[in-house]
Amino acid sequence: MISFEWHDVRTPVFISLWLFFTILIKIGFHHSERLVVIFPDSALLIVGGLVVGWIVDHFWAVDIYLHPDLFFLYLLPPIAFDAGYFLPNKAFFQNLWTITTYAVVGTIWNIVSIGFLLYMFSPYYTMQIPFLDIMLFATLISAVDPVAVLSVFEEINVNKLLYICVFGESLLNDAVTIVVLYHALSSMAKIGPEYLEKEDFLKASFSFFLVAFGGIIIGVCGAAITGLTTKFSHSLNNVQPLICLLLPYLAYLIAEMVHLSGILSIVVCGLLMKPYVSSNISSESSTTVSYFAKTLSSTCEAIIFVFLGLSTVSKYHKWDIVFTAVTVIACFACRFVGTYMLTYLCNNRRVEKIGLVDQFIMAYGGLRGAICYGLVMTLDSSAVPAKDMFVSTTIVVILFTVFVQGATIKPLVRFLHVKTQEHHLKNVTEHVIANARDDMMAGLEAIAGVHGHYWWRRRMSEFNRDFIEPVMAHAPQSRGQRLMLKYDEVNAIESKRRLMSECEAPGGSKA
Repeated sequence: MISFEWHDVRTPVFISLWLFFTILIKIGFHHSERLVVIFPDSALLIVGGLVVGWIVDHFWAVDIYLHPDLFFLYLLPPIAFDAGYFLPNKAFFQNLWTITTYAVVGTIWNIVSIGFLLYMFSPYYTMQIPFLDIMLFATLISAVDPVAVLSVFEEINVNKLLYICVFGESLLNDAVTIVVLYHALSSMAKIGPEYLEKEDFLKASFSFFLVAFGGIIIGVCGAAITGLTTKFSHSLNNVQPLICLLLPYLAYLIAEMVHLSGILSIVVCGLLMKPYVSSNISSESSTTVSYFAKTLSSTCEAIIFVFLGLSTVSKYHKWDIVFTAVTVIACFACRFVGTYMLTYLCNNRRVEKIGLVDQFIMAYGGLRGAICYGLVMTLDSSAVPAKDMFVSTTIVVILFTVFVQGATIKPLVRFLHVKTQEHHLKNVTEHVIANARDDMMAGLEAIAGVHGHYWWRRRMSEFNRDFIEPVMAHAPQSRGQRLMLKYDEVNAIESKRRLMSECEAPGGSKA
């Protein structure tokens, strides 16, 4: 009467149980207030993975690890889309020069300095590692992933400048330099150092720009298609969230299919599509997209960190104490030197200077995480004989940065009295004054003959209003209409707060 068909449902059951287990770990740790205060979520999830990995290793003898395809095709895209869709674009573009300097020049500095430090100590390693393989490892270990630090920044409300610099750096760091340079060096390693010619280096240099700008172009096209599709779906509220989530993922897959930057494509797609999508879809659909994107992103992050803990318990680790120690010290030291050096150069062109305390927190926030682990797992062991040693060292670096730096960043922020930012709801008058100030600054730059930030922003706003919005938006809004919508939004929030305060006041009914 009843049969047991485990083979037919094995995969979906395993996925469901894994998701449920990850949720239980988060719930369990968040019930321990002392642990949550000391350690970031990522560290606690890694501990949960370590415990499960130890149980699996001792009772089932099965080696479980995070497969690169699972990471790059299913777990990474939701995180990248969430980063692009909710990116504070005004602050991002105001500090774009500084962020790009940290992400591109800073990462190249980290790769070169870490690579040469590792190569200097190569006679003391347990195995001989070619220079090209060392540079390949230096490239992947330079992938900064400050998820834990950003969560602390949000909790303590650090100033917007510090937040956007760390956030933007990690975004462009992974999207532009790490993946692009890693694939170029990985291809060289497969060819073999002895067979490399000048043409191979020229191709690698050309591919850097091709992969990056190709990913941007695909992201722009994806945003345009998403905006146009939602423009004609205003009467189909039930399919609007699916359009907004499916098309960016499709842009990511297309970019990966043609060996371009998938991360950059989905980030650009999410960043550019949001203004037009928000005006085309209903408020219910917009809320659905926001909540689903956040939920999916946080779930994928949790799964990745649990997998990192599981991967620590493996039979295929190869340990080299000297190589591991040099890597940890080099990552820490080179990050600080690079941050202070580049900030000095950036401050020469900045009106709002980045202080020494903020520089220290930025340097200390250089955590390593899922990106560098996913990259090291894609290495071909036949082309890179030291792969097992690279994997083991990468896990040690991740554990060190997450547990040591991630756990101490919060008390450091408080001890150093890092400038914080109060959340203040602007009223309509403040919005009008802010717009008038931007217009005045753009006018002053035009009179002075300087094409500065405000001048360019005004030109881009006019170009968007005259050419892009009429095509992409279902009902293009004038500046006055947007101001009235902001007025209604602010009034609704203020009314809700006033009602809640009256309900919680003595003598009022509890909500």
